[in-house]
Amino acid sequence: MLIKVCGITLPQQAEEISNLGVDLIGAILYPKSPRYVDLKTLKSLKESINKNSKLVAVVVNEKEDTVRDILKVADLIQFHGDEDYDFIKQFDKDRVIKVFRLKDENQIKSMEKYMEDGYTILVDTYKEGMYGGTGESIDLNLLKKVVSIYDKVIVSGGIGLDNVKIVIDNLKPYGIDASSKLEVKAGVKDIEKVKEFVKTIKNYEPNN
Repeated sequence: MLIKVCGITLPQQAEEISNLGVDLIGAILYPKSPRYVDLKTLKSLKESINKNSKLVAVVVNEKEDTVRDILKVADLIQFHGDEDYDFIKQFDKDRVIKVFRLKDENQIKSMEKYMEDGYTILVDTYKEGMYGGTGESIDLNLLKKVVSIYDKVIVSGGIGLDNVKIVIDNLKPYGIDASSKLEVKAGVKDIEKVKEFVKTIKNYEPNN
């Protein structure tokens, strides 16, 4: 199971979290986010993580040229806005994560093209006017429907130490993504919480 910790802003924390065995380190290049980093900081984060972790740059409705510049630094790009399929398919699908902020079952239809083409999908909580980082828990029943039809789904949305076992037990997803519930404040992680979070996932045993 992939472990992704998102909203990293400090190179030292990127290094520490990478060394805990986290697969994906997420950085947010969306200026309106309280966890925003610029391209210069993104480069520092990339230089800080070990070769076993990949750096994911999160963007919202960004221009094509900017995305290509970001991909010169980051390993993967996470499209977290309203980007359409024609825009996204310009990029190597093995370097793309497409986010869906799940509001209701009708949205599953919009994921079908990505599923057919083998994209990695991240499903997050829907909140009007917000592109992630809400800290609000996602609807497990709705998510079950998604993971039952597709196997490359990373689950996000208010996941922390209090509920990660419940999420895994119910969904057994391809990956788990956490951010706000592992923080001291926006963009600064509680390393002890991250350590415990990673340990919980790696030592997970299903409830029978």
